[in-house]
Amino acid sequence: MDIESKRHGMFDRENVFWWGRGTLEKRLSHVLGHPLDEYSITTRDLESNASFVDYVRHHHLTHQPSGATLEVVEKSIRKLLFISSLESRFYRERGALAGGVHFKHPGCLGVIETPRESLIFTRFVKGRAPGMVKIAPQIAQGIAEIEKLSHQYLQLANWRRQYRFWEMDYFRPWYLLRWRFNFVRYLPSLKELPADDVRFQGLAERLRRLQPALRRAQSRARDTQRCFCHMDYLAKNFFVSPEGLQMIDWSEVKIGRIGFDGGAYLSAVFRQGEMARFAKVRSEFLNAYVEALDERFDQQSALRNVDYFFLQNALWHFLRPKTIADYQRRGKLDLLHEKYEYLLALPLNSDR
Repeated sequence: MDIESKRHGMFDRENVFWWGRGTLEKRLSHVLGHPLDEYSITTRDLESNASFVDYVRHHHLTHQPSGATLEVVEKSIRKLLFISSLESRFYRERGALAGGVHFKHPGCLGVIETPRESLIFTRFVKGRAPGMVKIAPQIAQGIAEIEKLSHQYLQLANWRRQYRFWEMDYFRPWYLLRWRFNFVRYLPSLKELPADDVRFQGLAERLRRLQPALRRAQSRARDTQRCFCHMDYLAKNFFVSPEGLQMIDWSEVKIGRIGFDGGAYLSAVFRQGEMARFAKVRSEFLNAYVEALDERFDQQSALRNVDYFFLQNALWHFLRPKTIADYQRRGKLDLLHEKYEYLLALPLNSDR
């Protein structure tokens, strides 16, 4: 049987084993389900800067007798206290996004769990990075689709899966206590701005007053519909391919709430470029998102969640010392001030 035939059927099979790492050949043989005696393998490292990721590697397999090929990505994620990574848990739930059309998701060949790491094997994707601001409507449709499919999937879970999903839920203390979800810890970074610039005087205290509104928005979001959330809408995680828009890298995945991914996407757009462009993209995105949103979801709740997650992500990014230093280096303090004022004016408390 050739390598292409062996691939079919693997996506429906559970491939989670507490297993020693072994050799590359043993790992690939395990996830592919057959020996690799007749195959040649070439490997190259891919870039990765995610936390706890030891490496990401691209393996090119060639079946010598037939010339058939298969390209596999292997991702190694270190464990903390022997706990499986969120990404490996997500890939075990292979049916969650079945039937999606707006985003394509590279097939998962298998997951291997060792005591110290999670090893995830997926199909390699070829394509070019998209212009994320140019495809706002498609991103909106894809997010709405993920929310619909994964919400349905979560509703059907048995008690064992329900416990696993509870552990993955965004509203667990071990996630909410992370620095990136607590912007006030970064307020001292504002001291790096020019002390004699009146635009930034008193800014730290003004921003601090956003904290109660964020907490209220977070509390309201907790009671909205759950879904899988990718949470990392950067161009490096998408590829335009002949099969469609490919979405990769679920390293930030959580079981979040409707609207969270919309906020994540808009905050990524907000990081770059001028405010006029952001306003245009935001309008295009929200119009398409509202139209695509499943009728079982409350539209106002989803839009409030978009604003909540957008504000939280944007505050974290624009209060980081690295971001402030970059805007000063480029002589863009006017734009930085404009972005702070936009965040301060965001109406989280409105009942639109």
